[in-house]
Order: sequence, then C-alpha cells, then structure tokens
Amino acid sequence: MANSKQSRIARQRTRQLDEVLRSAQVPLRPNSGWISALRKSLGMGTTQLATRMGITRPSLNQLETNEVSDKITLASLRNAAGAMDCDLHYVLVPRQSLEKMVADQAKQRALKKLGRINQSQALEASAMETESFNKVVMDLAKEIEINRPADLWNE
Repeated sequence: MANSKQSRIARQRTRQLDEVLRSAQVPLRPNSGWISALRKSLGMGTTQLATRMGITRPSLNQLETNEVSDKITLASLRNAAGAMDCDLHYVLVPRQSLEKMVADQAKQRALKKLGRINQSQALEASAMETESFNKVVMDLAKEIEINRPADLWNE
C-alpha cells in the first residue's frame, strides 16, 4: 500500500513539475557570463562590485572567468547576485517532459525484461509474434510507469 501511495505521489510530482517547466523561459547565459553582463548593464565597475561582495577586484575577475568556464559555485553566484540586488534562480530544465522520460525508461525496462523471455522462448519455438510481443511490452511498460519501482533507473 505504501508503495502505491509513493508511486501516486511521484506521478503527481511529475505532472506538476512538467507543467511548471513547460512554462519556464530560461534564457541562455550571455557569452561574458551573467555576473559580467549584469554588472556592465548596471554601469558598475569591477572594483565597485568586488567591494559590495567583500572580495578583491582580482577575485571578482577570477569569479567572472570561472562563471564563463563553468567552474563557479552556487554560493559565489548567490553572493554576486545579492551584491547586485538580484535573486539567483537555479533550475534544471529537462530536454523533454518528465512524463515522457519515465514512459521511455519504463518501455526500455519492459523490452529488456520481456526480450530475454521471448528470446528463450524462440529457442523453444514458442516465441510470441511481433504484434503480440509489442502489446505485452506496452502493457508491462504502462504497469512499470504507474508503479515506479525503485529499480526503474538501474542500468
């Protein structure tokens, strides 16, 4: 019963996040990085921002370089954002809907499981026909998708 409740909650979360992320308008990072782009847009010099952040100008230069090379920490971004009266929004944006990702993974798991069974039945000349096999795979995939077993994402 608890597993059923957990899978129902997981499905609800998936739908809610898909809805939120579908409407997310996340712009690409400017080539110079957000810190530099915002600082320059505000007309703020490196010394001024460094002072507001409580760091040295060379440290700020390094911070801006680290952002462009993807080596910056979230704490540093948050500090820079706060010093420029900005909020930091950190988000992972899936390339496709979460529901589709779960459905695709469930189908892969079903294919892997049933493929082995069908292959051994083929050796005994009792394998399912393609159409029947595909239907069974889709039925199992739907069951896996609904139940969300703990090993869904195991390789």
